[in-house]
Amino acid sequence: MWRRVLVMGFVAVVMMLGLGCRRNPFDVDVSHVKVDLDIVRFDREFCQIRPDSIYVYLPRWQQEYGYFWQVYSQALLGLGKPESYDYLVRLKGFFDYCHQYGIDRDVQKAFPPDDEFLTQKLTDAFRHYRYYFPGRRIPRIFTVISGFNVSVFTGDGFVGISLDKYLGSDYVLYPNLGFEKYKRRRMTRGMIPVDVMRAWAVAEFPFNDSVNNVLANMVYEGRLQYFLDAMLPGYPDTLKWGYTELQWKWANAYEKNIWDYLVEKNVLFSQRALDIKTFTGDGPFTTPFHHNSAPRAGTFIGYRIVQAFMKNHPDVTLGQLMEMKDYIRIYNESYYEP
Repeated sequence: MWRRVLVMGFVAVVMMLGLGCRRNPFDVDVSHVKVDLDIVRFDREFCQIRPDSIYVYLPRWQQEYGYFWQVYSQALLGLGKPESYDYLVRLKGFFDYCHQYGIDRDVQKAFPPDDEFLTQKLTDAFRHYRYYFPGRRIPRIFTVISGFNVSVFTGDGFVGISLDKYLGSDYVLYPNLGFEKYKRRRMTRGMIPVDVMRAWAVAEFPFNDSVNNVLANMVYEGRLQYFLDAMLPGYPDTLKWGYTELQWKWANAYEKNIWDYLVEKNVLFSQRALDIKTFTGDGPFTTPFHHNSAPRAGTFIGYRIVQAFMKNHPDVTLGQLMEMKDYIRIYNESYYEP
């Protein structure tokens, strides 16, 4: 009898080790994939000039950086058009603001010239991108100071990164600027590759379904998370989701409960913007559930649906998945059961 127990125990250990060592399907060799990532440290150039020299540099920025400068100065900083009478006044005002509060100094301290973090992490991520999407373009990367505006922004062929949004969760100015605790927790350098790859996926594969309801948005957002798994295979799930360990465990433990709630409350096919935001939008938690719940609980279910779809369709490539525009079809053909 003891021998039988020992054998059974040994088998259980072997099974556990086998499960623990199961290969990540996205752990692919990309060392042969060539990517010459062009990262322009515009924040450094911007910070190094004298405020009274900005009028000299402006024509060069307009000529050299063209469309990027247009998006950055007009859409992001809200300076208006260059021909407007107060354009230069607004630009100098922003420059003075960065100097006054030491934002430029803090950014350069957090991301010094010899820091290879961005180059290494983003090059690796875009190697994976080229591996799965060999025919698609690789964006040019611009780092900027945005006055604590959006973290990442995109334009035709480029991604902009506001480094002042990644100065660390304990950065002294963040609480005074009204950033909630759950947002500050993610305002670290480790989130940059996640935010960049997600933003680029949204730019390259925008929501494009004729049906705009909760379920369609769940699947679309879940597909973005599946995309992140492929682009950042070595990243912890908590980082890719922006979750705490507790939130990640909650989402996995209560998957069926989340699904049952969505079904019982007839939420899945709701087209109300509030319902869509509640279950797929960001926040400290998902409102209908406990305050310890994970945010974007609907997106987590959408992610599970996409995983089930890909498991049941091993012939579908990641490229084909990202091109699919019928998100309800993905659900129907996933045969999802929590």
